[in-house]
Amino acid sequence: MKAIVFGSLNIDKVYSLSHLPEKGETLSCGRYEIHVGGKGLNQSISLSNSGMEVYMAGQIGSDGIFLKEYLEKVGVNTSLIKVTDSFSGHAVIEVDPDGQNQMILFPGANRETTPDYCDEVLENFSKGDLILMQYETSQVEYMIEKAHEKGLVIALNPSPYVDKLKDFDYSRIDYLILNEYEGQSITGESDNGKVIEALCEKVGGAVIFTLGGDGAIYSDGKVTAKVPAFKVNAVDTTGAGDTFTGYILNSLMSGKAPEEALRFASAASAIAVTKAGAAETIPSLEQVNNFLMEN
Repeated sequence: MKAIVFGSLNIDKVYSLSHLPEKGETLSCGRYEIHVGGKGLNQSISLSNSGMEVYMAGQIGSDGIFLKEYLEKVGVNTSLIKVTDSFSGHAVIEVDPDGQNQMILFPGANRETTPDYCDEVLENFSKGDLILMQYETSQVEYMIEKAHEKGLVIALNPSPYVDKLKDFDYSRIDYLILNEYEGQSITGESDNGKVIEALCEKVGGAVIFTLGGDGAIYSDGKVTAKVPAFKVNAVDTTGAGDTFTGYILNSLMSGKAPEEALRFASAASAIAVTKAGAAETIPSLEQVNNFLMEN
């Protein structure tokens, strides 16, 4: 089994602030850093670190060559990444001393993928392989249709949320992984129990619902499992969700029971938030195992 992450590759521009700004407020930045990023890039590293054979597919401009080089260095296959004449996607991320963040995203080359490129990517995969997507690229619906025809296991992280996700066809999704905001926005419900119930009616497979400091829930309409979050000193929550996504998918695809898989992925994301950054904070499999032994 191979995994393909069809998603975004971004240049993350991180600004450390005394607090997150209010409307009309101007703040002086204490520290500025550039990191590799993009939900696709982050999730490909998480899947790879968890032990899967991972291919990354997506588009960058020449300004983003270092993103491709970084992935190669950490063991992700980059042979399917396309370099275009456009600017790479980038994110402006504001982080406060408690690790909370808000961001602005410029999609760039991520939103310029074509059906022909999707077809070229899928030629390399077959029935039973995993494909993971987010909503920072174009052609997501096309990729789901074609991946389903080939019998791939399809995972979707519907982030960042846009209104068209309310009417999205989730029937071919095997794993829908999302947070409270995304779940409530898609369903129009405010009670998390009702959110999960509504999502299970839409999704062909399982719903994996992250609750931040309150833990995470798995439900497929038959089996439901919930685990609390590990208590750690959070420094930066930027990459927590992407870390969780990679580890939960590998755990479930490897045959772990939902509760065990949730605990494993929660441990990985707990480690990630104790450091500043996103891709650089995603732990190794050994680190996660050691963390679980200690906790």
